[in-house]
Amino acid sequence: MLCVRTLCLVLVLAASVGTLAFLPMAGPKIGGPSPYRLFSAKSERTASSLHSSRRPMSLRMSENVLEGMVASKQKVIDELKANPPPGVAERLEAMSEANKPKKQPIFKALKKPKGTITVMPQMKFKTPKLGKFCEPPEADILSSHYYEAGAAAITCTTDEELFGFTLKDLATAKQVQDKKKGEFPSPLPVLAYDVMLDPIQLAEAAEAGAQGVFLNVAALGERTKEMGQAAEQLGLEWIAEVHSEEEIQTAADAECKIFGICNRDMATWDLISPVDAVLRDWTTPIEETVFALGDKVPAGCLKVAMGNVNETLMAWKLRDAGYNCVMIGETLMRGSEMRMASGPYQSAYNEAKGLIKAFRSKGSVKYGPSSTASFYGKGEGAKETLGIMSM
Repeated sequence: MLCVRTLCLVLVLAASVGTLAFLPMAGPKIGGPSPYRLFSAKSERTASSLHSSRRPMSLRMSENVLEGMVASKQKVIDELKANPPPGVAERLEAMSEANKPKKQPIFKALKKPKGTITVMPQMKFKTPKLGKFCEPPEADILSSHYYEAGAAAITCTTDEELFGFTLKDLATAKQVQDKKKGEFPSPLPVLAYDVMLDPIQLAEAAEAGAQGVFLNVAALGERTKEMGQAAEQLGLEWIAEVHSEEEIQTAADAECKIFGICNRDMATWDLISPVDAVLRDWTTPIEETVFALGDKVPAGCLKVAMGNVNETLMAWKLRDAGYNCVMIGETLMRGSEMRMASGPYQSAYNEAKGLIKAFRSKGSVKYGPSSTASFYGKGEGAKETLGIMSM
C-alpha cells in the first residue's frame, strides 16, 4: 500500500511540473528576461546569456538619449560622406521629383477598412535602455515568419549598437519578400528605422532595399520637410515619428501622409503614458494617453501607434480610436525567440504568429479577453494567441 501511495505522489508531482512547463502564468514580462526560455532544453545556456548580455550601452542613460543618438549619428554621417558605400553616391546624384513613389505600397499596405487594424513588426533585439533583451532568429526567418502571420509591413532597425540589426539584415528581409512576388498576399514592404539626419543615410537605406524610412521629428525639427522631400526624391515613402502636438504640426507642414504617434520620451527613453506591468494596459484611459494625439492628425492621413503596445486589448482600443496600424517590436521579438526555444514538451503558445493574428482579429474591447485571458485560451482572439500546446 505504501508503494502505491508513493507512486501516486510521484505521478502527481510529475504532472504538476509538466503543467508548469507550458502554462503561461501571467504572460511574458515586457522589459525583463523572458521566463519561458528557462523552461527550454537550452535553459542553462540561454538564461546565463540573457543576463550577461544586458550590459550597459555606450550611450549612457544619464545623458539626454536623443542628443546622444544625434551626436553618435553625426559621426556615422561624416564617415559615410568620406567613403560612400557602392551605389549611394549614384543615388544621391539621381535624386529627382520624378522618383517620388507613385504606387505608395506602404500607404496601401497600412490602410485597411474601418474597424480593422494592421500590424507592422519592428525587428530589434536591443534598446537604448534595456540593452539586449532576447536572442533573435536570423533576419530571413523573421521576414518569412511575419509574412506568414499576416503582417502589413516590416520595419528593420539599422543601428547595430542601439537596436541590434543592420542594413545587411534589412537587405536580407527584403530579399525574402522579393521571392513572394506573384503570390498572395503580396510581398511586405520593408522600412528602415534609424535616426535619419542626412540624405546620404536615406540613399544608403534605399540602396539596401528599403522602400520607406522613419523620420524622427524630435531630432529633425524644421528640417523634417527637407528630409521628407529628399526621401521622396530617392523613391522612398516616409513615416513621421511624432511625440507631441507641436511635432504633428511640423510633420503636417512637411506634407506627411503617415504619422507614427510614439509613446516614448526621446530624452529619457521612458514611456510618456505608462503601462501597468500586471494589467498590461495603460494606467489611464486611452483618451488620456499620448495616443489621443491621433485626433490631431490631418484627415486622410494614416496613424501608426508606436511604443510598448504589447497586448491584444491595447491594439483593439487603438483600432477603435481610429488608428490604422500598430508597430510592435519587443513583444513580437520575444514571441519569435520563444518559438525557437520550444522543446518537445513545450510549444510557444504565444509565438509571434499567434500574437499578430490576435492583434488583427476583429474582437470587441467590451467582450474580448481580459489583459491575460487570451494567454489562457479565453475570450475573443484567444485561439490566435494560444497557438499549440504539446503534451
